[in-house]
Parts: sequence; structure tokens; C-alpha cells
Amino acid sequence: MERIHIDASTSYDVIIEEQALQHIAQYIKPLKSPRPTIIVSDDLVAAHYLDCVKAQLESAGYTVYTYVFPHGETEKNAQRLLHLVEYMAEKALTRKDLLIALGGGVVGDMAGFAAATYLRGIDYVQIPTSLLAAVDSSVGGKTAVNLSAGKNLWGAFKQPILVLCDPTTLQTLPAEEFANGCGEIIKYGMLGYPELLQDLQTKPLEQGDLPHIESIIALCVKAKAAIVSQDERESGIRALLNFGHTFGHGIEQLSHFTVKHGMAVSIGMALMMRAAYQANRINEQELTAFLQLLTTHHLPIHTDVATADLCQAALHDKKSQGDTITIIRPISWGHCDLLTIPHQDLAHYVVKEV
Repeated sequence: MERIHIDASTSYDVIIEEQALQHIAQYIKPLKSPRPTIIVSDDLVAAHYLDCVKAQLESAGYTVYTYVFPHGETEKNAQRLLHLVEYMAEKALTRKDLLIALGGGVVGDMAGFAAATYLRGIDYVQIPTSLLAAVDSSVGGKTAVNLSAGKNLWGAFKQPILVLCDPTTLQTLPAEEFANGCGEIIKYGMLGYPELLQDLQTKPLEQGDLPHIESIIALCVKAKAAIVSQDERESGIRALLNFGHTFGHGIEQLSHFTVKHGMAVSIGMALMMRAAYQANRINEQELTAFLQLLTTHHLPIHTDVATADLCQAALHDKKSQGDTITIIRPISWGHCDLLTIPHQDLAHYVVKEV
């Protein structure tokens, strides 16, 4: 077991432990005694884990309600959020009660936003069951839903009171979903952790290698914790966590979310790394190695989306202000910085081939 402390406006621990779902109540009870609790999940995750989690909580004295919605990024919308909070109100949940997000990034975002806004805030616990959620979206307190104009445009900051990660849940992920999480993992390597890139080059992450997966999750969570503790509200360096996301979000949106988040981020990183090569910030060997790292983890590195469309989509990015946008720019192998540029210069960073 590994316990990582997150120092934020609400401090909490991230616990990484195999089979943690088999004794979930022992982690939650010290934080929230038995009370009405709602578990939010999607249909795919619920089929595997909902009965187990619900039974344990009920045995420990909790009154448990469940809200299960169809899986997929298209469900992360205002209508689904409203339906969820209406259900919470129907069950007369109070500010002292508890919400548990059981699932991947979509579930975590949706449930976290509901927890942030229902009765102006109730406590919630993140139980990530996807690799992407485990290494990134379950930690840090950013919650949001998508609007028709763009991804994650309506949201709130709400830190959980606990993140409980059971790596054994990753064994039930489809291979594509496991690869999807690898996109976010590789991102962390470019944020000051070149040793992570070296680790993944030497030993690519495999779904059956739980010890390696656990160590990688712990490294990514610690990396995010270090950034969040300095900049919880994304007013500065936390924007670094969006490496590959400016174009990645556009690719997701323009594909109507048929391209998964980690896959889109992979393409976004590939575009930016080619631009870094053209600007002589990385060399040819480093560019080749990075692109190979992505493809080895079954991630895409090309897009057919027109440059003009990607730049137009980026106008809705949260880092866009007035006629400028802040991008995350690779400056060397394993390192990025923030650069604010005029919108008209954005196309220079959409480098599809070199």
C-alpha cells in the first residue's frame, strides 16, 4: 500500500492498494461515519464493482443509493449533471451526507461537479477504476462537464476527502482504455520527470504488470500533488498539466468524442514535440524516441483534422484570454514551460510532419 498526501484547500490522502475495494468501509468510516451515501457510476464499471462496494458500505451501516448512467464522454453534459442532482435531491441527501465516484474520468468529473454544487458542496470520495483517472483526473479537484462549444467548459474546483485507487480494477479495462491512460502518464514525463520517460522506454507499461503499474501511478500522483500544492486553482504552473491538451481537446471535440481523451492528448503532444524539434529545442533522436514511446504504448501520433479547425477549437480553451492563448511548450527532453502567444501564431505549433 502507498499513501500520498495532497496538500490543498481540503487536504486528503490518495491510497493505492491492491484489493482495496474489498475493504472500502475501513477507509471511509474514519472520515465519514455511517450516513446516507450515493454511489455514482456508469453501466460498464457498475457491472464489475457496484454490488461489492454497495454491500460493504451497507454492512458497515451506510444507507446506500446508486446512480448509474450510460458510459462515454458524450454523457458528460449539462443534462446528465442536472438529472444526477435532481436524483440526489429526490433522495433528500443533505450537506452532511456523502457521494462516491466509482469509475473513470467521466464519472469522476460528473460526480465531483455534483458534489461541488449540490447544497453548495458535499463531501465526496474518488474511486478511480481507469488508468487515466488513477494517474490524473481523480486527483487535484478539477471537475467539469462539456458544453457544445468545447470540453470541460462548465465546472468547479472541489477536492475529494479521499482517493482510493485499487490497481486490480485496471485488469478489467479494454486494451484501448488502458492505452488511453498511458497518454496521460507519458505527459508527466515531459513535466520534469525524464526518468519516467526512461523507465517507459526501457520497460513499456503492460496491463498485467501490477507492480510496475502501481509504481507509475504513485509517481504520477506525486508529480501532480507537487503542482497542485503550489497552484490549486490553475493560475500559474498547474497549466503545465495541460501539455498536449490544447490541440487534444479540439481533436476530441471535433471527433464528437470518438477519439478518446488520452489518445487525443497523445496526438497533441506529438504535434508540440515536432514543433519543438523544428525550433531546435529537442534533437531528431529525442523526437524519434518520444514518438516511438507513444506508438509502443498503442497511442496515435497523427491527425487528419485541418490545422485551421484545430486552431479555431483552441479559441474555447480555458487558457485562451482575449487575443492570446497560453500553450505548454517543450523546451528540452523531459521539460516544458508556459508561453503566451497571439492566436494567429498557434498554427505554427500544429506540426503534423517533419
